[in-house]
Amino acid sequence: MVQLTRYALNRRREARRRHRRQTAVNLITLAAGGAAACWFISQRREATPPWVLKKQRKEERREAARHGRERPAARPGSVHVEEGADTDLKVPVGEQIE
Repeated sequence: MVQLTRYALNRRREARRRHRRQTAVNLITLAAGGAAACWFISQRREATPPWVLKKQRKEERREAARHGRERPAARPGSVHVEEGADTDLKVPVGEQIE
């Protein structure tokens, strides 16, 4: 009878120990999974969807066009020419610096 009681108590102790160990492993696994999910979501949040980039480019083109329409026409500046000056080029065309 004593042996049966000891056997039953030991078995209960082992079952409790196994349950505690399994609970700890489950908690560690859950924490690691949560951390991985948070990291993945944060990485995706930083990535801008392609449609947003396309929309931004389109708005930038519209802004540039609007600025071009609003800007007054550029007039060439006045050129000073001396009377009787030589009209020949001083530097050949191929060697001119632009």
